Amino acid sequence: MIRRLVVLGAATVAVLAVVASARIPVEETAVAPAFDGEVTPAVQPLACPGPVDIPVGDIDSGDPDLGSGSEDQTYQALGDGSEPAGAGFLATGEAAASVERVGSGDVAGLSAATCLDPARDQWLVGGSTALGASARLVLTNPSDASTEATVTLYGGVGELDEHAVVSIAPGGQQDLLLEAVAAEVPALAVRVVATGAGVVAHLQDSRLDGFQPAGTDWVGRGALPSTRLVVPGIGAPEGATTTLRLLAPDGATVDLALAGDEGLVTWGGVSGLTLDPGVVTEVEVPAIASGAIEVRADAPVVAGAMRSVPREVVDGPADAVASDLVWLPAQDVTDGMPRSVMVADHVVAATVHAESAGEFVLTDQTGGVVASATLAARSTTTLDVTVPAGTVLTGSAGFTWSLALADDPGFVAALSPRRTDIVSTPVTVGQRPYAGPVS
Repeated sequence: MIRRLVVLGAATVAVLAVVASARIPVEETAVAPAFDGEVTPAVQPLACPGPVDIPVGDIDSGDPDLGSGSEDQTYQALGDGSEPAGAGFLATGEAAASVERVGSGDVAGLSAATCLDPARDQWLVGGSTALGASARLVLTNPSDASTEATVTLYGGVGELDEHAVVSIAPGGQQDLLLEAVAAEVPALAVRVVATGAGVVAHLQDSRLDGFQPAGTDWVGRGALPSTRLVVPGIGAPEGATTTLRLLAPDGATVDLALAGDEGLVTWGGVSGLTLDPGVVTEVEVPAIASGAIEVRADAPVVAGAMRSVPREVVDGPADAVASDLVWLPAQDVTDGMPRSVMVADHVVAATVHAESAGEFVLTDQTGGVVASATLAARSTTTLDVTVPAGTVLTGSAGFTWSLALADDPGFVAALSPRRTDIVSTPVTVGQRPYAGPVS
């Protein structure tokens, strides 16, 4: 009897506990509010691609007028603390650059490159894999960890099915000939997305017109997709041509304007220009002595411009025509940040564009004024630059500008300044419930 009472008592207590638990609410664990902050990346070295390559190799034809290589060649690498990285180099400090002059052969001309810090997402608007052209993508990893880069190509029909994935060792460099990935694409735009700290991408654009060189230059990364872009440095001697290249990842309607020393220049048929998603679009630019292209869009776009300058052939048939080319990446006018660049040999001038009226001042690393000008809104000016190679120039915030390089016999190139501030990445840290293992 006693044992039965004990069992019944225990059962009664269990039932009462279940009833009570159904009536008393269970207190939920408090969830901490999400934390919004920023992560500041470590400062990485700047990277430059190194000398240009002859796309088909150095071929000796036996005829000095037809040989692909050249014995007339100079290469200048400028930057503090430089050390090798593949065929290129890494440098510390706020700015570094390289410039190469090739006097003859398939890649004759001036080729200049601004050394850049690594980025995880970047666009290079330029290059071609059409017949007679070569597009050599150079990826440099200045960080201490391996990284992997995914290369996506865009052309006149939109995003191409052909992609490439490239692994780059710490402090290493890898080349990729884009004509081996997607041939016969006359107008390219390249997106490079990398893991880790990112990579530095440069694109060597080399072209031939028959047996005559049609120019070689480095395409550097331009601004990320934005609704307000400017391409400074437009303008060339008589006979030159300039082509603007545009791409809107998700499609956009753009308005284009051409600014000169006296303000806006007439440019018909470029208002309300429709860009299909992912399609590379080219627009011929009116001839102008000095100026800049303004791009205003209702959705983010990327852009760059190529200037082709005809020149006399020093060694070759009397009726031969050669040329050199220069690529100018677009700059974002919405960030309002100052930019810096290192001067190399052959620099002759700076072309400046003002979004709004103000005074532009170009200073060296000591704070000394190298050049200055007062500009009206939406106008440009060209300033003579005569400072030694290795000088770091910084321009006033709120302006876009680039350095022009020139040398006989009609060689041209450009150096674009870079932002030297450290850009932090916004992050949000919060709690989420644990979903448990997936069965």
